[in-house]
Amino acid sequence: MKMKIVRYILLALLLLFCMGACDSARAETITIIDGMNRSVEVPCPPERIVSTTASASELICIFGGMDRIVGRDEYSTFPYDLAEKPVVGSYSKTTNVELALDLQPDVVISDSSMLPETIKQIENAGVPVVVVGMNCELDSIIYNIRVMGEMMGDQKKSEELIGFMQKYTDLIQERTKSLPEDEKPLVYHECKEDKTNAAGTPKDDHVNFAGGINIAHDEAVERPVVSREWVLEKNPDIIIAKLSSSDPDTEEALKLKRDEVISRPGLKDTNAVKNGTVYVYHPFLRRGPRLVGYLLYFAKWSHPELFEDIDPTAVEREMLQKFYGVNPKGTWAYPEI
Repeated sequence: MKMKIVRYILLALLLLFCMGACDSARAETITIIDGMNRSVEVPCPPERIVSTTASASELICIFGGMDRIVGRDEYSTFPYDLAEKPVVGSYSKTTNVELALDLQPDVVISDSSMLPETIKQIENAGVPVVVVGMNCELDSIIYNIRVMGEMMGDQKKSEELIGFMQKYTDLIQERTKSLPEDEKPLVYHECKEDKTNAAGTPKDDHVNFAGGINIAHDEAVERPVVSREWVLEKNPDIIIAKLSSSDPDTEEALKLKRDEVISRPGLKDTNAVKNGTVYVYHPFLRRGPRLVGYLLYFAKWSHPELFEDIDPTAVEREMLQKFYGVNPKGTWAYPEI
């Protein structure tokens, strides 16, 4: 985690050094340092953008670029109007170069899964490729906000968004930093049924960030498949499960998933089930800047007494209204406490 933080600090410094402010009427291009530490010259702001990763698509929209996106990946569906844009691949790795180039983009935005040969093919056609970082790691998200804010010529809004996020992430750290180990709950975080996350994964970082202890932290592989007997032996105080991205963000869907987890043989005797501390969330919560709401839920589930004054749903809705200009009606976590 510390190495990741250092890497993004260095990238941010390089970004500030190499970039001139994108001043829409006065600068034709700008040089940025992307997530792969490459210097990339891009129009500022670009008129036509193909974004093959949701982590960049929503940021471009935050900075007023919805109408500039002419192509997207399958998962770039928020803000909702993105769903009307042409799809050029499932995600960055599967980008159809021919489809992307047919849209005559000024720039293609990808994540690190885009194949080197795909990047080369696009760049050989005269179109720059900007690679952004992951959309579920805090330091990477902050870096992405700065990169996309610079490219779109809206540094002010990017710093406002970062400030909003850091207000709450700093609050979490301040309230949990002095907790002794014996006051940190044991957490089982399930990514798929009977599959969890060990050290080196974002979800392990999230549990730790919120003041919990991941029961799978020391497992030999990053995403181990575990038995229910193993979970019972570890006896978590909290169980956190999630819906799939394709599930509706409704209280009914979240409750059905929670009921299914609680009813599983082998989990009924865990402290989490006995005490009713089983929680379910929708993946909507943990993408891009929305991660702040996800971390607040984790913190409040882990330490309700420390975060009694915090309403994660209200924080999430405030951010969506202020920065995205939307007022979604969904339910993203259950039960709310």
